[in-house]
Amino acid sequence: MKNIYIIGVFFAAICNAQVGINTNTPAKTLDVNGALNIRKEIRTGGTPNTTGAEGTSGQIFSVEGPTSDTWKTFQIANGTGSLSLYYLNTVKDNVGIQFTESGSTGIYTMDFPYSSANWTYIPGITDSFVVTRTDNKSKAILSFQTTVQIAKPAGLSWTSGSASYACGIFVEKDGAQGVLKAVRNDVVRGIPGSYRVYNLNVTLDALAAGSYVVKAACTNRNLGSGSSLSTLGIGRPVDTSNLNNAMSQSTLTTSMLQTY
Repeated sequence: MKNIYIIGVFFAAICNAQVGINTNTPAKTLDVNGALNIRKEIRTGGTPNTTGAEGTSGQIFSVEGPTSDTWKTFQIANGTGSLSLYYLNTVKDNVGIQFTESGSTGIYTMDFPYSSANWTYIPGITDSFVVTRTDNKSKAILSFQTTVQIAKPAGLSWTSGSASYACGIFVEKDGAQGVLKAVRNDVVRGIPGSYRVYNLNVTLDALAAGSYVVKAACTNRNLGSGSSLSTLGIGRPVDTSNLNNAMSQSTLTTSMLQTY
């Protein structure tokens, strides 16, 4: 009976050019209705006269079309530690924040919890991503940019002023309170309406699996006092004679990488 069964399958293959395993209605040349166990290589691109390619170490099988599936080599960007990009997004904000008095000029401590008494979040600069790998090799690369401007408060007559400030990145994991992960302070000086572009680039390494929310916040440091007091706008124009909302907007670009 076993020999008769094999001859029957061979005859069906000649007549129909299709072979079904565990199915009487094969849809393709070989139709397997069940699990497939392959003990050696898969070869592609063969002809009646040549053997197909079995691929090399590190290649992956690429499905490109009905007749062009083959082995492909994928180059991982140098310097990323064999990580692949899993998330890329940019958020923008045109509201910004404004300060009208000096604040603390003290130092900042990493992993310190967010406090509205010391920091102010930029309203639209918040993003979220999920790390699924459990190997603690994932990383997020954050690029924050905004425009900072000084203005002369009504009733004052100074012709050259200055204001110092700081901006930082706070990270919330799995719903916990945000903690400071990066910070840089700076100063803007000049005539009323002077402004400058502020950049903060951050890499968060060795991320554990979980849900993350990243936010940008800023704080006022020394804005002067009395007749030398300045108004400070971050991501917001405080003197519209040479700056508007579009020119002063804030952006945060997040790139999250994981092992392939």
